[in-house]
Order: sequence, then structure tokens, then C-alpha cells
Amino acid sequence: MEIVAVILAAGASTRMGRPKMLLPFGDSTVIETVVGNVTASQVAHTVVVLGYEWTKIYALIEHLPVEVIVNPRPERGMISSVQWALAQMNQSVDGVLFALGDQPLIPTSVHDTVIDAFRYHPNSIIVPTYEGKRGHPVLFSSCFREEILGLPTDRGLNTLLHLHPSAVHEVPVDTDAVLHQMNTLEEYQQMLQRLSKTSPHTVADG
Repeated sequence: MEIVAVILAAGASTRMGRPKMLLPFGDSTVIETVVGNVTASQVAHTVVVLGYEWTKIYALIEHLPVEVIVNPRPERGMISSVQWALAQMNQSVDGVLFALGDQPLIPTSVHDTVIDAFRYHPNSIIVPTYEGKRGHPVLFSSCFREEILGLPTDRGLNTLLHLHPSAVHEVPVDTDAVLHQMNTLEEYQQMLQRLSKTSPHTVADG
């Protein structure tokens, strides 16, 4: 079964006031940490979608085992990055794991838990949950490809979760990192504090 990961990292970081993918995180940066955690999982291939400040981010990750593509219209929002990646992807893949570039605390083990669940529900949408709340990354069966490509730019992937509730399989995980994104300086500082309380290998190895 072939699962491709798509890391969405094309945003303008407007609320942060600086490119959040480039912010220091542990021994590297936010985007390098996210890439490391995703590529260490069971995914067959990883695509990173860049947009704003893409040349600076690309310089950090060009040596990593990922394919980098650039969204030509990142101002159209996250769904445009999703659709840009899907449009260029081999249609033979079984599923696509969408991960957010600003969630560096999500360990590899969470990605693997979602993928393992997909093996049992291959025509589904797999969503990790923490204490009943849905988070990321979300894994979509390739059978939803055309529907995702047809979404208007004012809609997100959550639209499909509402349209196909019977296809959604929730998978409980043991970390609330799946719920938290890093949009503001305060949220970034909170993640740094959490990282400082974690052993160096916990985030990458789960």
C-alpha cells in the first residue's frame, strides 16, 4: 500500500509576523523538524508544498528526502496547496497524508498510527483524535481525489469530513500535539517550552 505525505508549508505566516517555517526549533528549524518526523514514518514518499518565502525554506530542506513543489498562488489558501500537490501526484497512490508545516511536536508514531488504521480502512478518511477532539495529520483515500480537486477555494478538507461522515474513522492518539498549530509568537513560545521538557529523541521517535 502506497501512502504519500504532503506537508503544507506555503502560508504567509501573517499572524506570526515572520516566516514560521524558518523559526529555530530544537537543533534545527520548524520545517526541518516536521520533515524529519514525517519522513521517518511509513510513508512511501513526501512532498513539501511551499509558497511564501519558498526560496529560503527550500535552502533548508533541499538535501532532505522530499520532493519540493511551489504553489504559484498561495494567496488562495491552504486548499490551493492541497489541490496543487494532488494534481501533480501519481494517481496510483492509495492514500495521501496531509500534514501541517507548523506542527513540529507531532511525533513519527502519530503518523504511523494513522497509516496503520488506514490499512484496515483503505477507502476512508483517517483522523487522529485526542480526548475526542479531531486534529492532524489527516489521511485521505485516493478515492476522494477528484472531489478534493473540485473543492472551491473558500472550502477546506474538513468539507469532505462533513459530506462523508460514514467514511471518517477516528483514531485516538496519546498526544494533544495533533490539536495545536503555531500561528502566533505566543503559540511558538509555548511549543518551545514543551520541547524543552521533552528528551531530544521523543519527538522524532515517538
